Amino acid sequence: MPIVTRNGFSTAGPIDAVSLEAPEAAEAETVLVSSEADVERLLARNSPVSLVQIPFRNSHDGVGYSLARLLRNRGYTGRIRARGDIISDQFRYALACGFDEVEISEALAARQPEEHWLGDIAPARSYRDKIQKPAIEAPASVFAETVTRVTHYTDRLFSFRITRPASFRFRAGEFVMIGLPDAGRPVYRAYSIASPAWDEEIEFFSIKVPDGALSSKLAHIRVGDSIWMKKKPTGTLVLDALRPGKRLWMFSTGTGFAPFASLIRDPETYEKFDKVIVTHTCRQVAELKYGFDCVAGVREDPLIGEFAGDKLVHYPSTTREESRTMGRITTLIETGQLFSDLGVPALSSVTDRVMICGSSEMLADVKALCERFGLAEGSNSKPADFVIEKAFVG
Repeated sequence: MPIVTRNGFSTAGPIDAVSLEAPEAAEAETVLVSSEADVERLLARNSPVSLVQIPFRNSHDGVGYSLARLLRNRGYTGRIRARGDIISDQFRYALACGFDEVEISEALAARQPEEHWLGDIAPARSYRDKIQKPAIEAPASVFAETVTRVTHYTDRLFSFRITRPASFRFRAGEFVMIGLPDAGRPVYRAYSIASPAWDEEIEFFSIKVPDGALSSKLAHIRVGDSIWMKKKPTGTLVLDALRPGKRLWMFSTGTGFAPFASLIRDPETYEKFDKVIVTHTCRQVAELKYGFDCVAGVREDPLIGEFAGDKLVHYPSTTREESRTMGRITTLIETGQLFSDLGVPALSSVTDRVMICGSSEMLADVKALCERFGLAEGSNSKPADFVIEKAFVG
């Protein structure tokens, strides 16, 4: 059977994988982990598992990506193989979520030869090969990565992308500490990761603060510059911190849209909720462009677009420049205009889950509104109805 890895095609004989739920799985070196399996059983084993196989029922099945990422986040270091209905367009997603290889049929290998599978990942791999060693040696606790793109939206907002370390894993919605090379004592700040977990690069969305210890310098970075990034991501704006629900609300202002840019590009978000509503409030219309671009990218993406479908709703508003919808998000919630515009009921602890990211004033106000509607604040250790980003910058 053909096996696809980062290095291309290879062949391998059939492997008998034991279902993780079977009694004999306790000693098996190769196990099959399905969507119904309890992965804690695998992680708690004393004897090592050399290969985990994860089946895909069809090309729209996103559960497998979530399982692979969960295993990696929990410390599993063995091989993970995808098998079933995965096509070449999805290979980069699989690699970024933690898969090492994909098992495909002879017929698919004939229709989609090796160059189809490696086409999406070769540019990023060859680019990294050209990276120059930074002038200042990075400490062991950080990754030294290279800026690959910078986009300025206004005189206050910009985004940038950096290369992604092969070993770096994160959950959509998490943040990481970043800084700039400094021979003295570098300044680090928490920045939400705006790119999805399957992306080959890491993206950030930032505000320009003229006297900011870090952002004032970040505003001048160029392609080829070095960025230092701490190795451990964390954060509260993650799906695991919320109880199951029907609708997921993401309330954001300014660069608070960043973690939601990651979450709306994550297949798991659409598996868990029937409707995903992301609001974005800024002062000026131009400041909304990053959000519009992200949402358009979701709809145009060959894989994520299928998951999002009509589940994703984008609700932008402005507070100073005239636009289709004007007003602070708190006002739009209090007056009920938000709900009437979208044709949905007001917030309810029975059906609605909420994520909030923005200025400290906005966080406090929306948190109070959520509690007024009867929602309880959750955390990674105690999932509930709403979560806020307490490390937001800008």
